[in-house]
Amino acid sequence: MVITAAEPILASDEELRRALDDAFLPALLPALAHATGDLSLLRDDLRVANAVPGAEQSGMTPEQQRAARDLAFEALVRLRDGAAPPATVTDEDIRTIIRWMTAGKASDDYLPLLLEELEPSDDDPRAPRWRMEPGTAFSVAVIGAGMSGILAGIRLKQAGIPFVIIEKNADVGGTWFENVYPGARVDVPNSFYSYSFAQRADWPKYFSTQDIILEYFRSCADQYGIRDHIRFETEALSAAFDDATCKWTLRLRTPDGGEETLEANALVSATGQLNRPNIPRIPGAGDFAGPSFHSARWD
Repeated sequence: MVITAAEPILASDEELRRALDDAFLPALLPALAHATGDLSLLRDDLRVANAVPGAEQSGMTPEQQRAARDLAFEALVRLRDGAAPPATVTDEDIRTIIRWMTAGKASDDYLPLLLEELEPSDDDPRAPRWRMEPGTAFSVAVIGAGMSGILAGIRLKQAGIPFVIIEKNADVGGTWFENVYPGARVDVPNSFYSYSFAQRADWPKYFSTQDIILEYFRSCADQYGIRDHIRFETEALSAAFDDATCKWTLRLRTPDGGEETLEANALVSATGQLNRPNIPRIPGAGDFAGPSFHSARWD
């Protein structure tokens, strides 16, 4: 694959040096090796064999930090001044980079997963490689327009399969639409709590808050044209499969409070598990006169 810089580097030497004072070097060197194709940046003497979580630069010695900053500075200058042409990086180069980052602890059977999650190219390896023949009498119903329901819609659309998403709320997002209590945020890094084919590099925080995550899923629904397939403020009350017709029949509550049925050949349950609170039976709770509510129903 050919790697091209997304934005030109305009910083002066002094600005680059100041930026490197704040850079996380164990991640910067692999990133520059990937951007330039220069794997000599990954020197064995600069690899932290036993990284220390929370320690400055994961435990790199001051000598290692100085050497790493000098290497990084030279690479950034080459990129800025056009001395580093667009890099051609092979899968084996990526494996070398990953092995350096993990001090050789990433086994070969783990590398395909890392390559997919890192998405070093614009490829979408999970996208369907086939499409349904136009006019085929087959449809899919998806219950829920949270992160899983949106993904199901994206994949079904890529495969040319007619589908409808049933969503009881007025917008997409699922648990991130409903849970708005103070401090709600992801407990894993953003890069893992997002679609591998729809990564972004401008997350404002490493563990983003509810509003940022919700906006991400809203933007994905817009970008991939999923909203036109969603029936908002419509709740699935039941679903039954008929062995004779090989079809599902869904009973729905519509926005006006009425009921109707919907048939589909396949059903995807994407209802999630974090938006329907389990209220504990606490003795005396019914006698408590103050405000009381579950965090999923924040007042």
